[in-house]
Amino acid sequence: MKVDILPEERGLIEAVEKRSGQDLSDCIQCTKCSGICPFSTYMDYSPNQILEMIIHGIKKPLLQSKSIQTCIGCATCEANCPSEVEMYEIMQALRDMAKEEGVESREKDIALFNDIFLDAVEKYGKSHEVGLMIRLNIAKKQYLKDMQLGPKMFIKGMVGVGDVFPHKIKNRSEVEKIFKNVRKERGQI
Repeated sequence: MKVDILPEERGLIEAVEKRSGQDLSDCIQCTKCSGICPFSTYMDYSPNQILEMIIHGIKKPLLQSKSIQTCIGCATCEANCPSEVEMYEIMQALRDMAKEEGVESREKDIALFNDIFLDAVEKYGKSHEVGLMIRLNIAKKQYLKDMQLGPKMFIKGMVGVGDVFPHKIKNRSEVEKIFKNVRKERGQI
């Protein structure tokens, strides 16, 4: 059974479909995506509610939602969807739209963390935990937060002197290609 979509609600739907590569009318609202999602308990709207909000053109609360920032793209939803709707692609499309439109998320730390994490992976080819923690605290203007952890982690051998500064991996150009391809696929370059 396909979902009937009213003409006046097509704008948001078309934007999400174009960005995500998904046909939202394929969703049969079985709610399996919501039942199987390992993070749905942390979301303000379940995955199937997100789809309903898109269909009904409820854009602002959707782009501000904690849900679109909480999705980690594990693809558990798609693996269990009888219509093979890739909900994680829809969530990414919504995150991109929110960022481009300057919509503030109710879950600011997740979006900020994602940006800092991906920036480190793009620059160094891997995550740099110490730098991630420092950059996150600076961005949040919490300059001394977690400072007491450094000496404790050093004494316990959890971090060494070499961990303070990031190291680039070999063949980092391969990681750069991945980022470039993703940007190209999303129409960002």
